[in-house]
Amino acid sequence: MKKILCLVFIGLVSLNSHAKKEMTKNDAIEEICGATSDYAKSVMDSRQNGVSVKESIENINRKMPQGPIQDYYKAIAYKAYSQTKWESKENKDNASVEFSNEIYLSCVEAFNKELQ
Repeated sequence: MKKILCLVFIGLVSLNSHAKKEMTKNDAIEEICGATSDYAKSVMDSRQNGVSVKESIENINRKMPQGPIQDYYKAIAYKAYSQTKWESKENKDNASVEFSNEIYLSCVEAFNKELQ
């Protein structure tokens, strides 16, 4: 996972090198981890609303090119589907937010360890 995050970080910083505002390491981490967190929430929403894991993985395969980022998103999906499926809307919403937060924090932690 660390290699994947580093590749994403380097790519994002490289793409942003031509932008008017210089992107800092923290800006890049927040952008990458924010997008990852958004995906985590989306996949957990799908899980909580009865979408099958097979359908979620097929969606990843259809929409993302093969490679380390696709593998990372699949790992997030598998982790989401290993969580409890709740019945009440309140519990479903809470599960999605908490899962999104967990993924965000683990992403930031991995970057901070790797980029020290």
